[in-house]
Amino acid sequence: MSTIETNVTGRKLPTKSVCARYGVCDRTIARWERDPDLSFPQPMLLNGRKYYDEAALADWDRAQIRGAA
Repeated sequence: MSTIETNVTGRKLPTKSVCARYGVCDRTIARWERDPDLSFPQPMLLNGRKYYDEAALADWDRAQIRGAA
């Protein structure tokens, strides 16, 4: 059984939550967004703040695990 949560509610996560999810700072997230080789989910901009789709992040997590295997 995978440790990645599969019950995703379609929530949007702010950058701070994404940083905590991966244990990195906001600059690292910004670099991941710009790196086309990573295919990191692009955020949506709401009121000048970035929000990431939780389902897209879960899909990206699974793709990273498959790529590492």
